[in-house]
Amino acid sequence: MTGLGEFDVKKWVPLAVILVVLVALAATVPWWLPPLMKFAGAHSDEIGGMTGLVQLVLWIGAAVAGGIGWWRGANKDVLGSGQPASTKVTTIQAENQSIVAADHGVAAKQVAVGGDMHGDVILVANPELLWNHLRKEKTPAELQEATKEYLKHVVDRYRYLDFRGMGVTDRVPLRLPLIEMYVPLKARIEVPKGETWARELKVAGRQASEAEMESMGERLSEPRAVLELLQKHDGLIILGDPGAGKTTFMKYIALHLALGQGEALGLEPRLPFLVPLSAYANVLANGEMPLDRFIADYYRERGVSHAIGPILEEALKHGGAWLLLDGLDEVRDAGQRRVVVDRVCDFFTAQRQRGNKFLLTSRIVGYKEIRPAVEGLGECTLVDFEKEETTLFVEKWTAALERAARGSTPVAAQEAAKEREELLTAVEHNAGVRRLASNPLLLTILALMKRQGVTLPERRAELYQNYIQTLLNQWNLVRGLGRPTTPTLEVAKTVKILAPLALWMHETSPGVGLVKQEELRRKLEAIFADRQESDSQQAADQFLADVRDHAGLLLERGTREYGFLHLTFQEYLAAVALAQQGQQGIEPVVRMLGEHLGDDSWHEVSLLTIGYLGIVQQREEAAAAVLLELVQSQPGEPGQAVILAGEAVHDVWPGGVTPKCRAAVIQALGQVMKNDQKVKPVKRAASGRVLAKLGDPRQEVVDLKKIEWRDIPQGLFKMGEEKKSFEYHIRYAYKMSRYPITNAQYQAFVEAGGYKTKDFWQEAKAAGVWSVGQVKGRFDDYPREGPYDRGEPFNLPNHPVVGVSWYEALAFTRWLTDRIQAEKVLPRDWEVRLPSEPEWEKAGRGPDSRKYPWGNEPDPNCANYDQTEIGTTSAVGCFPGGASPYGVEDMSGNVWEWTRSVYADYPYPEDEKGCQEREHLAASKDKSRVLRGGAFGNSDLSMRGACRNDYHPNFWYYHFGFRVVASPFLL
Repeated sequence: MTGLGEFDVKKWVPLAVILVVLVALAATVPWWLPPLMKFAGAHSDEIGGMTGLVQLVLWIGAAVAGGIGWWRGANKDVLGSGQPASTKVTTIQAENQSIVAADHGVAAKQVAVGGDMHGDVILVANPELLWNHLRKEKTPAELQEATKEYLKHVVDRYRYLDFRGMGVTDRVPLRLPLIEMYVPLKARIEVPKGETWARELKVAGRQASEAEMESMGERLSEPRAVLELLQKHDGLIILGDPGAGKTTFMKYIALHLALGQGEALGLEPRLPFLVPLSAYANVLANGEMPLDRFIADYYRERGVSHAIGPILEEALKHGGAWLLLDGLDEVRDAGQRRVVVDRVCDFFTAQRQRGNKFLLTSRIVGYKEIRPAVEGLGECTLVDFEKEETTLFVEKWTAALERAARGSTPVAAQEAAKEREELLTAVEHNAGVRRLASNPLLLTILALMKRQGVTLPERRAELYQNYIQTLLNQWNLVRGLGRPTTPTLEVAKTVKILAPLALWMHETSPGVGLVKQEELRRKLEAIFADRQESDSQQAADQFLADVRDHAGLLLERGTREYGFLHLTFQEYLAAVALAQQGQQGIEPVVRMLGEHLGDDSWHEVSLLTIGYLGIVQQREEAAAAVLLELVQSQPGEPGQAVILAGEAVHDVWPGGVTPKCRAAVIQALGQVMKNDQKVKPVKRAASGRVLAKLGDPRQEVVDLKKIEWRDIPQGLFKMGEEKKSFEYHIRYAYKMSRYPITNAQYQAFVEAGGYKTKDFWQEAKAAGVWSVGQVKGRFDDYPREGPYDRGEPFNLPNHPVVGVSWYEALAFTRWLTDRIQAEKVLPRDWEVRLPSEPEWEKAGRGPDSRKYPWGNEPDPNCANYDQTEIGTTSAVGCFPGGASPYGVEDMSGNVWEWTRSVYADYPYPEDEKGCQEREHLAASKDKSRVLRGGAFGNSDLSMRGACRNDYHPNFWYYHFGFRVVASPFLL
C-alpha cells in the first residue's frame, strides 16, 4: 500500500497487460491476419485492405487505453465526480495488515494514512482535496498532515461496534463494522396544530408520561428518517431514551465524514468533531472556556498527536465543521445544564452563519427546562424500533456474525438464516421480549444473549436475569463518550434492594414507572431500615447515587423524577420481590397474584414471578404449588386464574414446574374452554389458545383417525328462508365431522406429501393453479406448499385450518378417503368429501329448520362472531352451547366453510341430472363455489343456517376453512 502521490503498481497491472497485448497484436498483424483470412476463405485483395484497417484500430485502442490510464491517475478526488458513493466499509486482512476502506478505494476517493505493511493502515478522506474544497486555495502541508492524523483517529475510534460491558464471551466476534451493522433511526418533529400524529407514543416500552409528552411537544409528526431531518437543518437536537441510539448515530455520521463518504448520506464534505457535553460542563464548572478551545483540549488529552486547534479553527472559519455534541442529559446539575446550553447556543449562532453544522443529543424528560429557542436549531424525538427496524437489525446482525466467524461461505449464510429465524421468532411471539427489542441497545444485548445460548422467549426470566447482571455490572462501560470506568455493583446485594423498590414502584405507578425523587429516597430508607442498616438515611442516599451514576439501570428521567431504563426491568424486579415473599410459604405469592388477576399492568409481573421461582431459583415445586393453588381457588373472573396458570407453565416448561402441575393445568384449561355456563367466550378462546401451546389432549381434534362423526339421518327438511324457502329431501343418511378440519389435521396431509400427489389435484391442474408440490391461489405472489400462514393464533394446532382454497379442501378429502379406507376407520365403500349445500344446511339447522344451530335468536355465547369480540379464529369446541340438533359444533361463526356445490339460484334440484350439475367437480373454473356458516368477523346475519356465500374456487382468505362428510352415496 502506498501513500499520497506514490505510484500504485497493483492498480496499473491490468491496464498494462491490456496495453501490451494491443501493441503486440498491432505490430504482428501482417503475420497473423492473412493466414487467418485465408483459412476463412477470404480473397487476397480484401486481406490487404483489412490488414491495414485492423492494424490502425489496434493502434488507436492502445492509445485510448493509455489515455484512460493517464486520466484516471490525474483525477483522484475525495469529493467524487458525480457518481454516488457507497456507504460500505470493507476490512481487508493481508499479512497482518488491517485496512478499512470505502468501496471506491484509494485511487477513486481515499488516501492511505499512517502505518506500513506491518501496521494498521486506515483509508480516510483525502485531506488535500477536502481542504481545497473548503478553502478554495492551496492547503499548507502541515495542515494536511494534521488532518490525516485526526481523520485516522476518528475512523479508528468509531469503525467498530463497541461491545464492552455487554457480557460478550469469546464465542461472539467483537470486530463488527459500525457502518455495515447500522440500522437507520426514525424520529418525530413537532408540527403545527391540525397535523397531529394520532398513534400512541412509546418510551422505554411504555406509554409516554405527561412530563415526557410536554418535553417532546403536544403535536408530533409521523416518524421520519433522522438523516432526512439532519439534511434540512443547520442544527438538530435529537431527543431519545437511554439506549435509543443517539450516540451511535453520532458515531455513524462522524465515521462517514472521516471516510469521505458524507455524500452517501446526503451530507456535504466536512470535518467531524464529536465530544461529550458532560465533559464540557465539568470544564465550565471551574471557569469559562470557549467551546472550540475545549474541543481541541479534549482531543489532545485523548492522544491525538497533532494539534486539533488549528484544524478546528480553519474548518470553522470556512464553514467546514460538523459539531457533534453528545449527551446534554449527562450534565447532572440543572443550573450547569443551562450554562452549557447557553454556551452552545451562542457558539451555534455565530458559527452557522459560516456554514458549519451542529448535531446535539439529549434525553426527553427535563429537556423542556433548558429548551433553546434559537433560529435554525431544529429538534426531533427518536421513536422505538418497530417490526421493520427490528427485522433489519436482526438480518444485519446474524449475517455479520456468521461472516466474521465462518467467512462468506454457504454454511455461513445457512447458519445466519437459521439464527435470524430463531431470533425473529423469539421477538415476534412474546410481548415482553418484543418490548425490549424496541430499544437498540437492549436489542443488541438480546441478540448477544441469544447467540450465547439463552433460550427465547419461553425462559425469559432467565433472559431478564442476565440483563440485570449485565447492566448492573458493566453497562456504564459502553454508554456514550468519554465517561470514565466506574465501580461495578455487587449484583445480588443490589437486586435485594432494587426488587422491593421495583415492586413498590409498580404498585405506586403501574404501567408508567416514574416516581418523585423524595418519595423514592424515603422508600429506599425504609428498605434499608428493614435490612437493619445502622444509618438507613445515609445508605439510601449513597445507594441512589451509586445506581444512578454507575449502573444506568435506575435513571433520573426528569427533574427529581426517577424510573427504570425500561419498564420490563421494573416488572421483572417486581416479580423477584414477589417471589422472595414466598421464601417461608407460598400464601403471600398466591394472594398477591390473585389480587391482580385481570390487571394488564400486572400480567407480565405475574408470569415472571413463576419464572423466577421455577427457573432462576430452581424451585419448581414452589412454582407448581403456587399455580395449583390458583387453579383450585380460582380467584378473579371465572377462568382467569387457569389461563394465567397455563401461560406460566408454557413460559417455564420444561423444568420450571413439575409434570404433575403441567398435567393438572392442561386438564383445567380444557374444562374452562367448554364451560359456557360461567366463563365468557373471550376467556374460553384464551384458554383454547394456551391449551394449543401446551398440547391439546383431545385426540378428536389433532388425530385424523379419531375424527368424531355425527350421524345425520335421511329425510325432508326445510331449506332456505322466507320466500326462497322450500322443502328438500335427502334420500340417504350420512356422517358429518363434529368440528371443522383443524390445523393439526391438515398438517398431516401436508407432511404426507398431499400437495405432490397428482390424483388429488385434477381440477386444480386443469385450472392451471397446481404443479407438483405447489398450488397458487388468487392472492399468492408465489406458489405455496401448504395453507397460507397468517401466524398466531390462526395457525395454532386446535384452530380450524384457514387460508385454503376450494381446490385444497377438495384435495384433502381425497387424501383422507384413501387414508381412512386403508386404516378401516370407515367402511371401504364410504367416501370422505366436502358437504353439499343441502347436507351442510340440514346438519346445521336440524329437522325443525331453526334459524341458528342453537335456536332462533342470535347469541354471542354460542358462536364466535363479531358480537363475541374474540376477533380471530378460536379453538374448535369453545362453543358447546352452539351445537346443532345433531351435535355438530362450530357450524356458525369461527370460519366460513367450503362446500362441494356450485353457486346457483334456488331451488336446489332434486333430480339426478340437476344434482350432478350442482355438484360437478370439473365444472368451469369460473364457476363460484358456495361457502356456509359465517366467520369470526361477521355479524349475526351471516350466522344464519340459510346464509350463503360464494367465491371463486381459487380464492382463499384467513377466515375460509372447511369440514367433511362421509357416506356411501356417490354424487
